[in-house]
Amino acid sequence: MGLARLSKVTVISPRSEYEQVAKALAKFENFHTLEHSTPNFDPAVQELAVKAVRLFAQADQTVKDLDIQLMPGTIDIVFRGVKVPRDEFEAGDWDELLAKAEADLNPIVDDVRIQKGALQKVVKDELDTQNIMDALKAVSGFSADLSRLQKVDRLKVVLSVVEAATGTEMGKSLPDAIFISQPLSQTHALVLLALPRSEESRLEKTLKAFEVRPLLIPTGLPQNPAEAYRTLTEENGRAKEEREKVEAKLAGIREKSERTLLAIRELTGVGRDVLDEARSSGGFSRLATISGYIPTKKEGEFREMFGRWMVFSEPVLGESHEGKLPTLLENPVGLRTFQLITGQQGVPGAEEVDPTPLVSFVFPIFFGLMFGDVGHGLILTLFALLVRQRGTGSLRQWGNIFLVAGISATVFGALVGEFFGSALNLYQVLSPVTISQIDILEHPLGVDTPNPVAIQTVMVIAILIGIAHLITGLSLDVYEAWKSGEKAEVILGKVPTLTMYISGVGYGIAFMGAGYSFNVLRTSTPDPLFGLPNNQLGGISLAVLTLSMVTLFCGKAVAIKLGKMHGESVASALSNGGLEVFERISQFLSNTISYVRLAIMLLVHAVLLLIVNKYFPLTNPVMIVPWIIFNCLIIAFEAFVVYVQDLRLHVYEFFTKFYRGTGTPFRKILPDRERIRIKWR
Repeated sequence: MGLARLSKVTVISPRSEYEQVAKALAKFENFHTLEHSTPNFDPAVQELAVKAVRLFAQADQTVKDLDIQLMPGTIDIVFRGVKVPRDEFEAGDWDELLAKAEADLNPIVDDVRIQKGALQKVVKDELDTQNIMDALKAVSGFSADLSRLQKVDRLKVVLSVVEAATGTEMGKSLPDAIFISQPLSQTHALVLLALPRSEESRLEKTLKAFEVRPLLIPTGLPQNPAEAYRTLTEENGRAKEEREKVEAKLAGIREKSERTLLAIRELTGVGRDVLDEARSSGGFSRLATISGYIPTKKEGEFREMFGRWMVFSEPVLGESHEGKLPTLLENPVGLRTFQLITGQQGVPGAEEVDPTPLVSFVFPIFFGLMFGDVGHGLILTLFALLVRQRGTGSLRQWGNIFLVAGISATVFGALVGEFFGSALNLYQVLSPVTISQIDILEHPLGVDTPNPVAIQTVMVIAILIGIAHLITGLSLDVYEAWKSGEKAEVILGKVPTLTMYISGVGYGIAFMGAGYSFNVLRTSTPDPLFGLPNNQLGGISLAVLTLSMVTLFCGKAVAIKLGKMHGESVASALSNGGLEVFERISQFLSNTISYVRLAIMLLVHAVLLLIVNKYFPLTNPVMIVPWIIFNCLIIAFEAFVVYVQDLRLHVYEFFTKFYRGTGTPFRKILPDRERIRIKWR
């Protein structure tokens, strides 16, 4: 459980058989390639890699051209039951596999390329026609042969569509010109201007000054605006029909070839990744070599599969001379799902503790505490079962996480007897006295009201849970530092930090037991949690707290002065020690108070249900539908918010105490597949 042990393996084969090695690596899958400092590419595998890249690029572009969604949406998968089909590809080697993919892909690519070319042409024709129609729309009712205007020998005649006010100003600026204006609408007019040929330049300057363009009909069209507009309308209709035909052909190609195209895209993408990893084959001319990491427990299987070639293996621990050792998480099936939560902070390094087992235990508990209700928990559980049944890959894993969270919410709801915010008297597990202390809503005579005593109790419980969580994280920090051989850091930094927090908590409990008075050492009454006299608990805690703070403040400075540590000056160590003490105090206070959110979210849950049950009582049949709708909204909203708060408590409060997540993920040479299975002969 935790981090899997790895072995470094090296395979040596004749270069002529290296393609078969690449096939065997894909078949084995659990192989993390070790990068060569001076890669030497095998020509045959390099050629296959280039081919795979080319085929993937073609398939990917065709998918984009057809606007195909790579994966169905979450809503489609969960609520509509859309399945992701799997296709099996059988081949003897990578060359045959890629050849089959190319044979299936080329007809689709060619057909799509032809139809896309036709679509681009018809869209351009339609757009060009529409632009001309827009220009002639204002004069579509004007019937006159404009070609005659150009046949006037002694006059320069210009016909334009302008705003009515602009036309008037143009007429005033050319008082000696022939000026005829015909209104086309309330805002625009058709204007004819004519001047002698000798005044042509003055006419052009005037048009430019008013930013007016002459009305021109392209050659090939009737020069009568009304006839030209009718002709263009007919051409635009034909272009639209042609575009719709081409789009229908593309839609038919998409419907017919979508599954095949997506499968080939994934297949060629897998081939690209595997062959890119495997093409580095060492510097020998006749021998090919490849090195990488495999799980130690699979070493026997690896040797059997690669037995025809030379195989060298050795177990590895910690950092290797080639770089960071990859991290392969190895947890039982029940815990493996929560590796997704751990992965939010990265994978653990070789010397780190894998927090997944702790997360798999604590995460559902926190969720149940904030979401405790039998009715809501059951609905969330059923929804998670639906996601788990219909989902694949990571979606199925998230379904498993919320399945456990829903069960936890149901259990905690049963403990306090809450069912959709109402009392569940028949199934209360705890005694009525205990219930009255932790049930946020009282139910006297069937009326729900806030319970101040329970709210205060739940707040205290949340703080105590947070203290235990933080102490666990600080203890793991001590363990990791000791495991990595940092004994000086353990004695002078890690242990004092842990004892400082524990003693600070002890003194805080004694302080509250003394009636929130600093006169703790003179108060002999027992504290409310451990039952010890406050003066004893406070005295011991204060002594340990003082010793811990002094050690953090000047411990490293003393060690440097005595020559036991090196790397910084005494003054610098004292300065850093003072800052660390101050930082720890503020950090511990904020971290501990942060766990109050466990109680606050439960309070929000209770208040929301109190409002719904008050304004939508089930005693009125008319209110049943809105009651169901608002409960569903609360479940969706709270499930998301509670998950975020749960994740925050782990990532920002718990993980920061001991977990860095700086490891390198173990990368299988054959990526995970959603749509294909590869069967090697």
